[in-house]
Amino acid sequence: MTDASTGTATSSTEAGPSFEWWMLSNFAVGAGFSAFIALLIPPYVTETTDDVTASGVVMAVISLGAVLGPVLGSFADKYRAHRAVMCGGILGMGLGFALFAGAAESSALFALDAIILGVSVAAISAVAPVFVVGAGLSQGLEAKRMTYYSLMMPAGQVVGGVLTTAAVQAEWSFSNRFWLAAVVSALLFLAVLATSSGPEKRVHRVMDEAAPSYDDAADGGKIGLSAVLWSAFGVFLLVSTLTSVANNGINNQISNILPNVYGISESGTSTLIAVAGLLNIVLFFPAGRWMARSGAPAVYNAGLILRLGGALGMALVGWLASSAVIVAIACMQLLYQGSPFARLAQPSTAVGFATFPAGAANGWLIGCSALGSFLGSVLGGVFADRWGFNSVNWMAAAAAAGSVLIALLFLLPKTRSKDADAAAEPVPGAAAKAATA
Repeated sequence: MTDASTGTATSSTEAGPSFEWWMLSNFAVGAGFSAFIALLIPPYVTETTDDVTASGVVMAVISLGAVLGPVLGSFADKYRAHRAVMCGGILGMGLGFALFAGAAESSALFALDAIILGVSVAAISAVAPVFVVGAGLSQGLEAKRMTYYSLMMPAGQVVGGVLTTAAVQAEWSFSNRFWLAAVVSALLFLAVLATSSGPEKRVHRVMDEAAPSYDDAADGGKIGLSAVLWSAFGVFLLVSTLTSVANNGINNQISNILPNVYGISESGTSTLIAVAGLLNIVLFFPAGRWMARSGAPAVYNAGLILRLGGALGMALVGWLASSAVIVAIACMQLLYQGSPFARLAQPSTAVGFATFPAGAANGWLIGCSALGSFLGSVLGGVFADRWGFNSVNWMAAAAAAGSVLIALLFLLPKTRSKDADAAAEPVPGAAAKAATA
């Protein structure tokens, strides 16, 4: 049946486990992107080329690979290839790490390796959430599964970080460390491949039911650019881009901001970031429960507001009283704790505003978030160089303020209007779904 509030099909599935083993795909992203790539590639490229700028370029190419999210998501929708794209992304990460391992102190393949890794991460990130938000689940079960799916990324980051640290302490060469990353990716590929067939069929059944409401997008794979940009979904993409600029602008300079603006030591900075990661894991659970009760948009907006409060607070402390270290730390944590709310609710919110299948919708979301990350990184570097590190906080606060204002002025009324229409329209089963969600 079709959900009147989103225009998408839903089977209102109430029963089922909160965790499914295909969710290890997000564990692969956490281990691969947040640990192996982040911890291995910058020092390896810098050591090989003796050029810090080169490592930045390689990392930028990897991040920009996510801009292909719309293409990969639309491809998966058109050819019913969600499992192939998701599993192919994990396998592609393993291939990228193997190519880095085989580079053997040569920079000849750096560009190709970076492209492979970037596209692979984009493939997983664009398609994997569809196994939840495109599966026709009840609001409550969808929230539970998105919670556990989201938790897999920090879990993978922790495991990947521990393995990398152990390899460093064992004095493994960079080549062997990359082979370790390749083996981990290969094992995760096999696990996800073996457990994702049933969930994919569930998504395809929902897509087949909803095909008429997608204006032939599901059948022909043709999504007009105007349907993306000049719509409520386009406004949502703008909000996602701005909040990504804010979040990543500070995140990518945090190791410079905390010592230079507030006088926090290097070890103190590392500790604060580790604490922020642990709090992220804890907060996914209350965020998921809130999403089950109130829906994704409310949780997403809360994430936007937390990021605004954190960035603005950091900027004000740096301007008025940089010695107020405790207040600065509290604001930094506030910024970081916006992520569990925003990341958890983003895919469901995106699908709710889109008028085409979930794969394409999430692909556009990943692409715009990657664009925001790239812009935030570039702008953060420019602002820091010209006006000092606290200017990065001001830049992030301005972007975060834009995301909040647009969300509250344009998206919130749309959400309330759709909720009212859904409540008024007698869709079979909708009342039962609302009662149990």
